[in-house]
Amino acid sequence: MDEKEVFSEDSPIEETTDIAVSETDISEENQDVVTDRDSVPDENLTDKETEPEQLPKKKQISIQIRSIFERLGIPDMALLRIISAFFIVSGINLDKIREKTVNDVAINPIKAWKDFVGEVNVSFTILMIAAVFLMLTAAHYLMPKKYRVTDQLTAVVSIFYFDALLLWRSGNLYLSFAVMIVSVVLIYYAMNKLKSQKIFNKIPWWIWGVFVLVAAAAVTAFVAITTCATHKSYGTACHDFGLFVQMYYNLAENGTALTTCERDYPISHFKIHASYIFYVLVPVFKLFPKAETLLVAQAVLAMGGVVPLFLIAKRRNFKGFALLFMGLAYTFCIGIVGPCYYEFHENAFLPTILMWLLWAVDRRNYVMFYIMSVLTCIVKEDAPLYVICIGMYLFFDEKKSIHRMHGVIMSLFAGAYMLFITNWLSNHGDGQMMMDTRFGLLMVDHNGGLAEVVKNALLNPAYLFSLLIQEKTITFFLQVMLPFLFIPFFTRKIRRYLLMIPFIVMNLVIGAGYGYAANVGFQYLFGPVCLLFYMVVINVDDMGQRQRQNIPVVLGAAAMILTFSNNSPKWGSYVVYNAQKEYFDALDEMVKSIPADASVGTDTFMVPHAALRDEVHVFDGNDWSEDGAINNKEDFDFLVISVRSDVYEKQRDVIVNNGYKLWAEIEGKYQVYVSSAYVPE
Repeated sequence: MDEKEVFSEDSPIEETTDIAVSETDISEENQDVVTDRDSVPDENLTDKETEPEQLPKKKQISIQIRSIFERLGIPDMALLRIISAFFIVSGINLDKIREKTVNDVAINPIKAWKDFVGEVNVSFTILMIAAVFLMLTAAHYLMPKKYRVTDQLTAVVSIFYFDALLLWRSGNLYLSFAVMIVSVVLIYYAMNKLKSQKIFNKIPWWIWGVFVLVAAAAVTAFVAITTCATHKSYGTACHDFGLFVQMYYNLAENGTALTTCERDYPISHFKIHASYIFYVLVPVFKLFPKAETLLVAQAVLAMGGVVPLFLIAKRRNFKGFALLFMGLAYTFCIGIVGPCYYEFHENAFLPTILMWLLWAVDRRNYVMFYIMSVLTCIVKEDAPLYVICIGMYLFFDEKKSIHRMHGVIMSLFAGAYMLFITNWLSNHGDGQMMMDTRFGLLMVDHNGGLAEVVKNALLNPAYLFSLLIQEKTITFFLQVMLPFLFIPFFTRKIRRYLLMIPFIVMNLVIGAGYGYAANVGFQYLFGPVCLLFYMVVINVDDMGQRQRQNIPVVLGAAAMILTFSNNSPKWGSYVVYNAQKEYFDALDEMVKSIPADASVGTDTFMVPHAALRDEVHVFDGNDWSEDGAINNKEDFDFLVISVRSDVYEKQRDVIVNNGYKLWAEIEGKYQVYVSSAYVPE
């Protein structure tokens, strides 16, 4: 068959697979019929077997008891019911006891485990476990045979219930690892107890899609609310948020990416990073010219990749729970959610763009392939690496020259653009510093640029390999790969490892010397994790039918558990903001009182709130000399200082001695001073 037809959504593959699945389901259904005690006896059975009344009385009683137990699902479902009952009751105990205190401190089941055990009512616990077990047994007995899935689903839900109560705002990485490992083993066991998922597979794919979109919307809302709360409570800084607020202010006003706070002098951000993708958000920012607009947009962009991912899974004939949980695995992926909390970056565009690019590759839609490849290249100067790797994967994955040609063309274009733009930034901007920061470990000649890095990596691969896994990157590696169950490595098709190169280079190698790159809370993971996710989908697609059905459920569960533990503490920023809302509102009013035409100097946490203007700077000890004179005094029409700063008295004396007068203040918190030379426009 023509390769193009094989990968076309209109090809007969799905139909063929559906036939295979339905035959499997029919086979399973026939097995159920054969084992059903209510079925018609086979004519070949002996009279002794077909007429139980002729058997000895003890034998008849034994058969009847066994029949009753089988109807009750015992022993087949007994362990599942014990698991369900145990986690439900343990969750209830956890919720009740945590409300109690010892010496005005809430009883923590980990840190105060002895106190916790002492509060557990043993009799109540045993009786409740028994009661839940009996209820599940009754539900199984009353349920029609083909709908007997209550035990399996209850087990999964009860595990999630307990995990959510335990991990909410815990922030304990190793606890989340332990809980995740135990939970996924039990969930996989529960899913394996489903003899057939036919009733779930019959549900239309779009219904599962609605569930995924609702979950994605909920996660987007959580991220947007908590990141905006962090900003509103003055928890964001000049780097890396205030500089982007000022950049977007200028992009919306005059189309330039000029900033004064990024390097403390006027410079276009595009001379530091070639992130021309920022223009895409300009219309949105013009409609909503607020700092929070960028944070909300970032949450939407990060979660936007769930749509193409869902379509990829659907095209590869994932159905029912497999389709649902594959979508949830992306929605709760720690590499997608975690980086949203390091303020704002251009990398946030990558999840949506890269997942559509991978969808185009999967479907062999070359118009979309070229569009998304170009968009990827303009996200950042290092982003063409994704296109190079995807293009080479397409080249080796295809047998037809026409398809291979597209992969080569785009790889060559991306490679040429990457060399050009990195050299341009080094020669005309601030790119050399960025290159040194990221690739310094692989550079002898620090003026050699990207070519120097590639040359040294190829000439000394032993050193390159030594950077892959180090003590400081092991935890990061586990945080990324454990929720994926290491499935990116489950393939014998070497060409697929081309998709892992960005993760190896941008996170592991660079992370060996630049720690932020090997941290799930920073933006450097946005792109590589998308390629890893695609590897997961295609590798699971190669597995047997049962693994294709069950492993996505486990992937989704692992993602939810780890992300819930890692990011639920972020809700604390919303709590803090609401608790001190009047104070933060007063700070906002104080900043708004500064005329829009004035230049402002302030501390790094105030910059994002004062950045919607032509000129704003970080004002600190580097801005005055030993004799107390303010350097570049003309840069500061207004100065905003924190009264609680360790250098407050020194700052105040310098400011007053240089002719500034008090403009506004929040007593004991912040003061605003105006230069005597300032004249309003």
